[in-house]
Amino acid sequence: MCNPVAVSDRLVGTPEAIKALGISRSTLFRAVKDGKITPTAHTPGGHFRWDLDDLRRQLRRHQLDQGVPESMTTPVHRADRPEDQPVAAAIVTSHLGVLAGRRNDNRPPWTFISGEVEPGESIADAAIREVKEETGLLVRAARQEIGRRVHPKTRRLMIYLACQPTEGVDVFVGDEDELAEVRWLTLPEADELLPGMFEPVHEYLERTIV
Repeated sequence: MCNPVAVSDRLVGTPEAIKALGISRSTLFRAVKDGKITPTAHTPGGHFRWDLDDLRRQLRRHQLDQGVPESMTTPVHRADRPEDQPVAAAIVTSHLGVLAGRRNDNRPPWTFISGEVEPGESIADAAIREVKEETGLLVRAARQEIGRRVHPKTRRLMIYLACQPTEGVDVFVGDEDELAEVRWLTLPEADELLPGMFEPVHEYLERTIV
């Protein structure tokens, strides 16, 4: 439980917090009420105060354990512009490691197998389709997301989904225009080739890859 304290210069009020992190007031207050998010402090008048870094960590933890509602992670768009489709990222694991591809454009050099969700397509179907098209691998997608975030560079909504092979683990480059190589990576290799990995994905791989 948060305690009444003198308000520090680094703490912000709820309006500033929801604007900075792109979440709705109702979603944040519901998470507080449910005990999933804890304010850093509150004023003698009962107003919440937030440390933005701590709130981000709590949102990531809640995202990993329960699945953050889309309103917590969806970027704010202008109403007069077309809405971008989210990107499904397939986190495919087997006894060989995690599946990744080396991009021809080197932006970034290595990436998880991913692609834009087509209109009317589920996240799971998009992940399965992308893996088959880009690597030839048939996979089964989990029903629960690993997590989602607005990518810090592309600003696209990324949704990460665990997948497992269903018929072997042999892979090949299915989209030579986009990928130069696809292969299984150990966790140390993934750490080296995919720097800045989304924290919930890394924690999932630590639990999954032996």
